[in-house]
Amino acid sequence: MIITSKNNEAFKYFKKLKNKKYREEDRLFMVEKSVAIEEAKDYKPEYILLSETSYNEKKFEDIISGFDEDRIYIFQDNLFKKISDAVSPQGIIGYYKYLDRDFDRDSGKYLYLDDVREPGNLGGMIRSADAFGLDGIILSLNCCDLYNPKTVRASMSSIFRLPIYKMSREKLVSLGFNLISTSINRSLSIRDYNFKDRDIVIIGNEAKGVSDFLMENSNMSINIPISSKVDSLNANVAASIIIYEMTK
Repeated sequence: MIITSKNNEAFKYFKKLKNKKYREEDRLFMVEKSVAIEEAKDYKPEYILLSETSYNEKKFEDIISGFDEDRIYIFQDNLFKKISDAVSPQGIIGYYKYLDRDFDRDSGKYLYLDDVREPGNLGGMIRSADAFGLDGIILSLNCCDLYNPKTVRASMSSIFRLPIYKMSREKLVSLGFNLISTSINRSLSIRDYNFKDRDIVIIGNEAKGVSDFLMENSNMSINIPISSKVDSLNANVAASIIIYEMTK
């Protein structure tokens, strides 16, 4: 059955999940790219939504083959666009349970994101960390939403593969790892530091940088040398450079 009314309960339900409040209540997030859904084959979605056009054209038969028909919903194209967060929807959305993980590691190299606010930056960092083989990313309690649709789109399927944790600043300091802040002031060039096991590099907020608390509790600070003509790098770009240096 193709859903054609905005008064339909399924339409109302899935449209609500674009809102963080309702995502957290049901602990479900949306993945809108077919390639990401295909790459996340080890994780079974709770629901799959299709646009009427993609259903009629049998565009995603390989993805939905064997999936429980009662958990597949088909929406008229104009309604599907209202559920999707993408500017140009592909015609498929998968909904997955939150990927909760507890940090129980005593080794490895990690990034700690200290109140990073832009979902696109967070998603890009997750993608880079996965690509270069970082052991994981830790989010501060006030980081932007890991399951924001923009974060998920930017991360592609890396959000499933990379261990991602959430932790307060105080808990981070208590871990006993080597904490390295990023700062342009009184810091060592990244070219002169050899990264080692149990290093956690702290990436600060896009506008304010690393918090005073973590600066004071860091073991050292590093910087990325750049031209004097440019005052800073995009947070995602800077983090990606650091991740590469950490894992090369």
